[in-house]
Amino acid sequence: MFPALSIAALALAGVAGLFILRLSWARRPSTAHYSILPVLFGLWMVSVAMWNTYFYAFKVPGLFDISIERVLLVFVAVSAGYQIFTKRVRLVGDHRMELWMAAFLVICVLSMFLNGFAAKYAYAPKPWYIFFTGYLVPFMAFVVARYFFEDVRSIRIVLTILFVLGVYLCVVAFLERFGFKELVFPSYITDTRFPLHLDRARGPFLNAAFNGLAMTICFVAGLFLLPMVGALGRFLILACLPLFFLGVFFTSTRSAYLVFFLALSTVLFFCRTRTPKWKLVPLVTALCLMAVVANSERLFSERRDVGGIAQMEEVDIRFQLIAKSIRLFGEAPFLGIGLAHFSVSDAPETVQDNQHNHLVGMAVELGLAGLGAYLVILVLIFRNLYSLAANPRVTRNVYANASLLITLAITITLVNNVFVEASLCPFINLSTFTFAGLAARLSDHPETLDPVL
Repeated sequence: MFPALSIAALALAGVAGLFILRLSWARRPSTAHYSILPVLFGLWMVSVAMWNTYFYAFKVPGLFDISIERVLLVFVAVSAGYQIFTKRVRLVGDHRMELWMAAFLVICVLSMFLNGFAAKYAYAPKPWYIFFTGYLVPFMAFVVARYFFEDVRSIRIVLTILFVLGVYLCVVAFLERFGFKELVFPSYITDTRFPLHLDRARGPFLNAAFNGLAMTICFVAGLFLLPMVGALGRFLILACLPLFFLGVFFTSTRSAYLVFFLALSTVLFFCRTRTPKWKLVPLVTALCLMAVVANSERLFSERRDVGGIAQMEEVDIRFQLIAKSIRLFGEAPFLGIGLAHFSVSDAPETVQDNQHNHLVGMAVELGLAGLGAYLVILVLIFRNLYSLAANPRVTRNVYANASLLITLAITITLVNNVFVEASLCPFINLSTFTFAGLAARLSDHPETLDPVL
């Protein structure tokens, strides 16, 4: 019975996603300029999550592997380049963000010149890979979202694809939790050769923390999408939203719980609605508290399969990593010890854990120069978010909620990065800077959302 229900749920998620996407296409104005780029961009985001080198890779001797995600990246770049060449899109505006991104990338390249482009040991992350997937490609996504998403249709398509991906992650989390390995796609998710977090719902990221964060980002994308689709599309989105509660819970990861709770509470208390929320908010809050109290003995146990909030072993590891970071930062405070070299700095003959705090790890590996440039980028991102909040259009519910949800999508990632090294997950970096690009787009052209206001 359960396999049949699982297959039915997967099929329903796929059909619902295609239907919502079809509604998105149907709602574009007949005079609107058509571009395939948003579709390619959305599919590229999906491919980064699940159609990567673990899924399939064509190996070229002496070169990097060719995968679906990399082919789609080329398609996105070619499509964007064509629009620039034909002057259908002009990269005009305040370029301070792009200049600081370029400065940060130069610091990364300098670090690799000084400390090496290749990994020192087989188990260690490759510096050029971290540079490419952690920073260069996400910065490119920022540029695409800022300059090429020229209308609501483009934003709607990308949000639809993100939300469908989130529903898929939730269904896969269910299959992982209840042992339906033969139904999990892609199959590498349950591959025992990759042992990390096999006891949790780790999804195509092979990491439960990143999986939970990705679900939460897609949850926010679905809420952002709501006013952009018709009544049937809204019904399908609302019907799928409860799946995210279960999906995040099945990750059995505290950081995932935290960011989802932050997202949910922010939406409940601050998103504007046409009808008063004075009944809904207390009801949802009471139901959540009742669920926590009823399951407190299990949730606050040390067992990961039922919550694992009281498990302290990983907390101790993080304190050890912080102590190591302080010592290493003192050795090379300005330029750092080298990009992706944190894990090989001690006892290189044994496997080392990566830093679990993105900014602290950046300070160690790239020094004050790299950390300073990255912090300036974050400041400029929040400057754009402040610009959205200060726009007179914020008096309209749709624009106010859009500003809030974009801020939320970026903020929950920064909160999660306190517990994990974000540069190791390409999808998280990509989605973060995509939303940052949307913030810049709406800051430059707030009229983009006017058709749905």
